Amino acid sequence: MNPKIQAIFFDLGDTLVRPPRTWLPGAKAALAALKAKGFRIGIISNTTGLANRAAILSLLPIDFDITVFEAALVLFSSEVGIEKPKKGIFEKAVAATTGAAAKCLYCSENPVETLAAQAVGMRSLRIVTGSDDLTRLDTYITQSL
Repeated sequence: MNPKIQAIFFDLGDTLVRPPRTWLPGAKAALAALKAKGFRIGIISNTTGLANRAAILSLLPIDFDITVFEAALVLFSSEVGIEKPKKGIFEKAVAATTGAAAKCLYCSENPVETLAAQAVGMRSLRIVTGSDDLTRLDTYITQSL
């Protein structure tokens, strides 16, 4: 595991999945590879208008396994009461790791969100939706950061 990055947070929509209930290329394999290398995996996602966790999960791929993500590192805006790109949701994510912001990485297709994560001291990586970024993510993180 890369000693600098300990926790990796992902946005959901257009970063890992897209409607209707479809994984983006390489997403599922990237999560498995990163988890196998000992990284703590989390989610930071806007879920406004979704009443509860079941409603959120019903929009995700059928084989989406929420247990891949560390429970304390799953931040849905409808549950925590703060939406991205407000820095408070990123601060909550860092606090949940009980580590330093600089040891957290946020991955999203949204450049504003990646900048918001940086504003609280997190590292961030923009994932281009539909590219091979997720396929190369494991190698990039373990060799470059």
